[in-house]
This record gives sequence, structure tokens and C-alpha cells, in this order.
Amino acid sequence: MPAKPHLPDADADVPPHVIRQVLQLLASRGHSVDRLCKGLGFTPENLRDAGFRVSYRQTSMLVRRAMQRWGDPAMGIATGARQTVVCFGLPGLGMLTCPTLGEALLYLIKYQRAAGTLVINELAVIDERSFMIEAATRFHDPELEPFFIEEIFVSGVAVARAMVGSHVRPSRLELRYPRPAYASAYSEYFRCPVVFNAPLNRLICDMSWYHCPLPTHDSFMQESLQAQIDQLLSIGTPRNDLVESIMNVLRASVDEMPGLAQTGAALNMSERTLRRRLAELDTSYQRLVDQVRYECALDLLRRSAMPLVDIAMATGFTDARNFRRAFKRWSGILPNQIRQGVPAPRLLMPERAD
Repeated sequence: MPAKPHLPDADADVPPHVIRQVLQLLASRGHSVDRLCKGLGFTPENLRDAGFRVSYRQTSMLVRRAMQRWGDPAMGIATGARQTVVCFGLPGLGMLTCPTLGEALLYLIKYQRAAGTLVINELAVIDERSFMIEAATRFHDPELEPFFIEEIFVSGVAVARAMVGSHVRPSRLELRYPRPAYASAYSEYFRCPVVFNAPLNRLICDMSWYHCPLPTHDSFMQESLQAQIDQLLSIGTPRNDLVESIMNVLRASVDEMPGLAQTGAALNMSERTLRRRLAELDTSYQRLVDQVRYECALDLLRRSAMPLVDIAMATGFTDARNFRRAFKRWSGILPNQIRQGVPAPRLLMPERAD
């Protein structure tokens, strides 16, 4: 049987910053965020986890639902306008250390994936008088392209205005897609000429904005703080969104792991389909169960003084002996060695049948 092709839009590789803003926007009009998230593989509570990641597929499905309920096609503008530098997470903090607005934008683009963007952004100097930010969607999705382009350009201008003043105004906005019915909203927000059906999505700005100094810059802290952020933002291999969804279900019940059928039901998927999908991803349900137990055990060993018997119970084992044996199989070392400062290896246990 030929291997199923890899689907990049299913890689859970970006923080859910856009999803958070969309849900807050809908909640402000009384819509249920739990209903909006249902069946997508995550809950509103997952969005509070700093390490939680989503895929383009999950985000696009939620955005489509939200647009149906919002009833206003300019939802991308409304979402972007809510953004602050804090919404970008650690990259936003790094922006504040930069000496100028242009360097802050370059820093954000360097870490755009970690900032939660679902488009590809580039900054280039056009000539001595102007520079541009170009944005392109990561996946071909004409229906949602306006939303994602609006969100990134509006949020960029919103953050720039918050950093250096509300008088920030681009010189021109060029957009690839046709003029929408709500085109006046663009002119109202950006306060500049807007061109539709352009070859590229570009925000063109006067060079004076690039060189505009940031009041938050600290020359003594910039290098050290950015070095710490660089280390924290080191990117690992992204998980598939199905794998991430399963692990979210498992993390909620580490001490009493649900079976394959129960987890499938939580994801609106049959046991047979779930088993097949995991096989296509070259993993197994047991592998994910053990991964979650291992992660939980490491966290408790590092952050608490709990006796091993209590950690065993908290991770689904009946006694400390079985826990030690499992931990040695997962890691090649014993639990007490973690508390002695031995670095924790990746999960070593080979695949087993479910």
C-alpha cells in the first residue's frame, strides 16, 4: 500500500494567536467559544497553554465557522485591529528591545511562525524613500486569503501605531484579490490609497517610519534579552494536528487514560478510522499514551518533591515499581536520576501494537 502523502496544512506548527483573537471577537458578541471549537481537536482551555500549537487546517476551519456566525465579511480587519504587541508572544517582547520600528518589524518577521502568523511575510527596502512588507498565504485558499491578509496587515499597523504613535500611516496598500463590498473599511483603517487586483499583497511605507526610534529600546538589554528569546524560540519538528489533538485528550486524563474508542469519540472519529490514521502517520495510540505519561512524569520529577508512588498514581500506574520499569523503558534511565540533574532523553520506547 503506497504511503499517504504528507499534508503540510495538517502540521500543528504555529501558536494559536489568530484563533485566540477570533474567539475573543466572537465572544464579545455572545457566541459560545466551546461550540466554535467543537470537533476541531482542541478546547478553549488548550489555548491557555503556552506550548500548544495548531495547524492551518484547524485554524481555517475555525475561521470559516466564525465568519458564518459573525455575519460581517470584514472579520479579518476586526481581528487584526484587536492585536497588540503582547499578542505576538515572545517575538513581540523581542520587538520592544529593537532600536527602530523597521528593525522591530524585521525581528517579528524573523520569528513570524512563532508569532502565530499563517502567512509568509517579507520586508524589503524599495529605494531610499520607501520600504514594503509583502505577504503571501502559505496554502492556496482563495476563500480565506482576504481574511489572513487583512489580519496580518491590520495587526502590523495596529502594533506599529501602539509602538510609535497613532499617526503611523502607510503610503499604499496593494491586494491581489478583487475589491470587496466592504472596501471602504480598508481606506478607513489604513488611511492610504488601496489598490485591488494587484500582482502581490504589499504594504508600502515611507522610509521615515522604518527609522522611527522606539521608546522601549534599551541598548544594554537588547543583546542579552534577544539571546534568551532566541533560545526559547528554537523550533522543533512540528506534530500533525491529529496527533496534537489526541495528546490534548490524553493530557486531560493522564491518571486514567481513555481507550482508543473513547478518544476517537471525543474527536468525532471511529476507532477503526483513528487506528488507520495513526498507522498512516507511522505511529500508534500506545506510543502517544506513553509520550504523554513520560512528559507528565518528567514535569512532576522536575517541579515537585512528590514521592515516586504518588507520581506513579498520577501517571496511571498502580505502584512505584511498575512506574520505574516503564520510565526506564521510555528513557533508558531511572526516575531518581532526573532529580539528580541527568538530562532527560527523548522517548526511547519502540513502537508496540495497540
